[in-house]
Amino acid sequence: MVIDPRSGRPMPHPIRTSDGGIFGPAREDLVIQAINRRIAVASGTMLSGGEPLTLLRYAVGQQYRQHHDCLPHVRNQRAWTMLIYLNEGYAGGETIFPRLGLSVKGRKGDALLFRNTDAQGQAAEAAMHLGAPVMAGQKWLCTRWIRHDRHDPWNP
Repeated sequence: MVIDPRSGRPMPHPIRTSDGGIFGPAREDLVIQAINRRIAVASGTMLSGGEPLTLLRYAVGQQYRQHHDCLPHVRNQRAWTMLIYLNEGYAGGETIFPRLGLSVKGRKGDALLFRNTDAQGQAAEAAMHLGAPVMAGQKWLCTRWIRHDRHDPWNP
């Protein structure tokens, strides 16, 4: 759910139907901190550039329609995305990059890293992606968006 800017009431998100939760700074325990450190090392990025870790669950029929992870009108852009697949045993739910003709069905423990921006810091068209609808079971994953420079989660 998101807030409708016109009415101020909750409404379904127009492109994302998954359920999610954020492990912000006040909720980071040693496990979450260790995961964030491993993401920084694996991606070759600064730990301080990462946004809070987000946990996502896709039930049957839920999806994330085609989108970029870049944000509009932001100077410190989301340069990278790391997805960590937490389970198997679901049908559908592939992460698809239509412009690359690439479809990824991660297994438990797999991670997918991709660059969101081009050399000029603009949204890279090749990074346009979607989460296909889950057809059976549930898909669980974590995502961490990594900014170009230090990210302050208290003042995004």
